[in-house]
Amino acid sequence: MLIAMTISNIGTWMNEVGTTWLMASMPTSDLYIALIQTAITLPFLFLAYPSGTLADLVDRRRMLIWVHVLLFLTAVGLAVCAFYDAITPLLLLLFTFGLGAGNAIMRPAWASSVPDFAPREHLPSAITLNTVSTNVTRAIGPAIGGLIIYQAGTTAIFILNAASFTVLIYALYQWKPVRPNNPSTLPVERFMGAFRTGLRYTRNSRSLKVVLLRSAAFFFFASVSWALLPVIVIRDMGMSSQNYGVSMAVVGIGTFLGAFLLPRCHRLLTRDQIIQLSTVLLSLPILLLAYLPNLYSLAFTLVTLGIAWTFCFSSFMLAAQTSVPNWVRARTISLVMLTFGGSMAFGSFLWGHLSDSYGSSLSMAIAAIGLLSTLVLSKRFTLANDSLDLSATTQWPITIPEDSIEADKGPVMVTIQYHIPADKTDEFLDLMEQMRANRQRNGAYFWQIFHDSVDHQLYSEMYMSESWLDVLRQRQRMTASEQAVRERVLAMHQSDQAPVISIQIAGKA
Repeated sequence: MLIAMTISNIGTWMNEVGTTWLMASMPTSDLYIALIQTAITLPFLFLAYPSGTLADLVDRRRMLIWVHVLLFLTAVGLAVCAFYDAITPLLLLLFTFGLGAGNAIMRPAWASSVPDFAPREHLPSAITLNTVSTNVTRAIGPAIGGLIIYQAGTTAIFILNAASFTVLIYALYQWKPVRPNNPSTLPVERFMGAFRTGLRYTRNSRSLKVVLLRSAAFFFFASVSWALLPVIVIRDMGMSSQNYGVSMAVVGIGTFLGAFLLPRCHRLLTRDQIIQLSTVLLSLPILLLAYLPNLYSLAFTLVTLGIAWTFCFSSFMLAAQTSVPNWVRARTISLVMLTFGGSMAFGSFLWGHLSDSYGSSLSMAIAAIGLLSTLVLSKRFTLANDSLDLSATTQWPITIPEDSIEADKGPVMVTIQYHIPADKTDEFLDLMEQMRANRQRNGAYFWQIFHDSVDHQLYSEMYMSESWLDVLRQRQRMTASEQAVRERVLAMHQSDQAPVISIQIAGKA
């Protein structure tokens, strides 16, 4: 799978060089060149989360096959138009947007399938390897692309990109993913319900919200490197297509270095410190290149871009992957990709507009200073460095036969009563805040803790779900880490009897 995706990625990066070179060769503004990056990444803003939701509900293998078939057909369309010399700047942007849309639909399903390729203890290495495949091909693809443009023109690039998709389609057809030992007997969620549940999970997961905020800030300002690099290399420095391909290959060298250094950094630094290091490592060379554009500053910037991009993208994806359970993984990963795509798209548009109005140097300088300013976020919004135990648990406070109540009955109100000693009240309430987040992440739309006005040791936890089926799903979604929190709460309960649990359903039973 890795080899097939690497071949496809090479074709994708070759295609990006081809479209960028073709656009830069046309009588267009700097904004049009920067809009290539916008067309590539903007689809993530609109399509990443819906496609991530779909990937959590359907067979991911089939979804990946169909998406790559559509990508193949789009690439063939671009090659045919280029062959007949029918490409205009607008048409080139539309084809680029179409390929970007397919990529945005595919990436959440692919990234959420990575844990199926490797055991959990090797997941950090697997995610890094997947990121390296994407970024190392920045070296191979552009270098080959620049040579092919010089020898045969951009049409050959587009034809080879279409052919690269066939390799991955074949690999996906041959792949036989391992099925879970105890598959759920509950019906699959409906799309809109799953859509809302994923957003509710994210809203109640602070660690995931921190990943989204930090990645949005980093990629927005870092997008200047990809948006204006063609302007600097092709227009300001007057390099040929071969030299542009070589310059992109230098980014790949930085990616190799990043992949080599990242495991060592994980042993010495926290994820947050790796992001901080990458921020400084990228912003200073961009600032240098803005005012001293020469081969040395360009090479330095390209290498550090490869290193910083590998460090940050791998760290953000690892933080997201290790903070969510499997049932919602594609949805949450898609939100990271949505953040990436939106930040890159709007950032590229802004830096291209500023370059047209005030010059590329000022645009890059503003972005570099903005990137450095994101360091202030690390104090309050620190990326979690530990991995939760997200394995599923079948334990539940009471035995509930799945077919005892009609699935669509609801809303459902669950009440649990605890007797808590006065000296443990503060600790209990702190744990209940974690319980609130756990309940709402897993599907409860309302949660509240009540204190009895007469018996001051009596507390009632009450939460509500939309239907009886949602209650059953919450039972299957509970992870070992969430179970550990519940057991700590139960250990504080002091009574001869277990906590009283009441389940009430709206309407006639």
